[in-house]
Amino acid sequence: MFKKVITVFLLLFSLSAFAQEPGQVELDEVEVSARRQKQTGTEITGGDMEKTGVQDLYQALNRVPGVELSDGGSRGESSFSIRGFDSSYIPVIVDGISVTSPFNGRGDSGSLLTGDMDSILIQKGYSSMLTGSGGIGGAVMLTASKPKKVFEAYLKATTEFDDRFGLASTNFITSVGSKLEKVYFKATVQDRDVDHFRLPSGYVPMQGSVQDKGNRLFSDRSDFKTTLIAGTTPLDGLDIWATYIYQKSDRGMNPPEVSPVYSLLGWDYWNHHSVSLHGEYDSDRWDVSFLAFYDTYDNSLSSYSSFMHIDYDRPNRINQYDEYAAGMRVNAGYDLAMQHTLRGSFSFRQDDHWGYRADLFNKDDIHVKENKISLGLEYEYRPFKKLRLVASGGFDSLLPDQYWSRAGAFAEYMGVASYVVEKKERWLLAAQAGVFFEFIDNNELRLTYARRNQFPTMNDRYSTTFGDSMPNPNLKPEVADHVELGYKGTLFDMLLIDASLYYSYVNDKMALIKVLDPFSSSHSVDFMTNLDAVSFYGFELSSTLFLSRYLEMGVNLSLSDYSINESLARARTVTYYPKITVNGYVEIMPWEDYISVMPVVEYRGKRWTDIYETRYLDPYFLLHLYVSFNVCDYFKIDLAVRNITDELYELREGYPLAGRTYSISATVKY
Repeated sequence: MFKKVITVFLLLFSLSAFAQEPGQVELDEVEVSARRQKQTGTEITGGDMEKTGVQDLYQALNRVPGVELSDGGSRGESSFSIRGFDSSYIPVIVDGISVTSPFNGRGDSGSLLTGDMDSILIQKGYSSMLTGSGGIGGAVMLTASKPKKVFEAYLKATTEFDDRFGLASTNFITSVGSKLEKVYFKATVQDRDVDHFRLPSGYVPMQGSVQDKGNRLFSDRSDFKTTLIAGTTPLDGLDIWATYIYQKSDRGMNPPEVSPVYSLLGWDYWNHHSVSLHGEYDSDRWDVSFLAFYDTYDNSLSSYSSFMHIDYDRPNRINQYDEYAAGMRVNAGYDLAMQHTLRGSFSFRQDDHWGYRADLFNKDDIHVKENKISLGLEYEYRPFKKLRLVASGGFDSLLPDQYWSRAGAFAEYMGVASYVVEKKERWLLAAQAGVFFEFIDNNELRLTYARRNQFPTMNDRYSTTFGDSMPNPNLKPEVADHVELGYKGTLFDMLLIDASLYYSYVNDKMALIKVLDPFSSSHSVDFMTNLDAVSFYGFELSSTLFLSRYLEMGVNLSLSDYSINESLARARTVTYYPKITVNGYVEIMPWEDYISVMPVVEYRGKRWTDIYETRYLDPYFLLHLYVSFNVCDYFKIDLAVRNITDELYELREGYPLAGRTYSISATVKY
């Protein structure tokens, strides 16, 4: 009821704005922190997301070179990797705050709705050391949208249909905001309701599988998000604002694997609250920023033995998680002279995780509390206008506060030392350097080196996975050395290119191996340990060609490979790692300001699904079509057909994805 009331209220507010006469006076946007260092990486703007109807982070990352998506699995989560690094080692940062789970470092990127975001920056390998701990493989940084006009309103309604024109999902985004001389505010509500998705017509059920042709089992879900921003700019260069975010996801049961062997897991609830205070001040020679935040996460995951147990609501295990993350960060930069700039950062973060066994009358299962202190320092030297030399270093400390687990207490009582966890403090050092040379206006060469590392997550060190894993508190951090040679620029005023050659050497890369269970030598359990070394290398290209004001073309290409050295698990391959990925589009604008027609193609190469090269997923090719009609300055209609050929494909073995879908969107913007 609460979310419906807010949605209706903002809808009426938006329509009232649409009815007003245009031409109101707009204030100039106050530029805050204009001197801050230019960030390297791939940027996705709000306009980019608008073109293809992006609703969440998962969809936004689909066309970024070097990013590989994963959708499915027993937990039903959408995730990603960057150049071979899993998303648990890629911090997802919203306005300076990491929004991934304190316990496992992950988050369902399909639940992170982006209707309130202004831009997304993807950094690979070489990334900022001024954002706190983590980031061995890069970072994904999202920036929330602030109001830019005295009054602004936005409403977008999207309806999606399956290939038989059955209602598949609805999505609503509503926002209102105002920017006055000294104060501003913005409120955004997003509501997405997925009824189902339908499997491609080429899907053939396996003998013994519970999945039949037609609609995917348990593919319904809903996501709701509210974002409130209020701020003030009392002085030139000073911006102070507070943000509140509430998100609720109702995922229900996760679609089971389409094989005779499958798991039945369901999310009873998943909630996230975030409160933060931000401050930025920028003067002629120095700038400073401040952040304080408190985030809570609570969710419940249930497992069932059969479909009858689901019907009678009789799970065989219920794990409930209550988590919070609290912390602060202070960043400062100072121009020592015309050619020298020094920046520094201090961060503190406390992560707290409680796990409960609801099926055992809410008995405590595990409690972990840890503190992280991070220091970052960056120096930039500009010997002349076109050349920048940047060097930075970082120090991270992991300070355990509390640890208790039921499995550990039982192991201690039984005298099984392998399951007894001892807390230990950890420290890490990291460094990186880059040379950026703008040899021609808007054409820059870059050469970067980064030595990065990251603490293993609580889950990596302590999880027993319903008794199927043995903890390893002595798990060492992975260490990665990244080298990249890149070019970014404009040629002939019509061709934009961002290309890079990269090489990453990862030492002590983690992987699961099988070991005998110390409690019972008759069966084995998973054990997280460190592989000797893995190398990732490849070439990435993102290009856009403007042939005329009526025609635009773009290609994103990833050519990647790897080598494994002396794997303890005798691994022969890195799973779900295609050696070629291509995304391309052509945008045709026969009436430049009114109609846009954009076909889009996707191709992913062969991917191994196990480390011994015995199973793999076939390459696939997808074709989509997006058509946009700008009816007037305030109103737009978008049509889309996705997976036009009804291709049967998987990003995760045993979890086929949606076939052909149709959607229509109406957008009111003032």
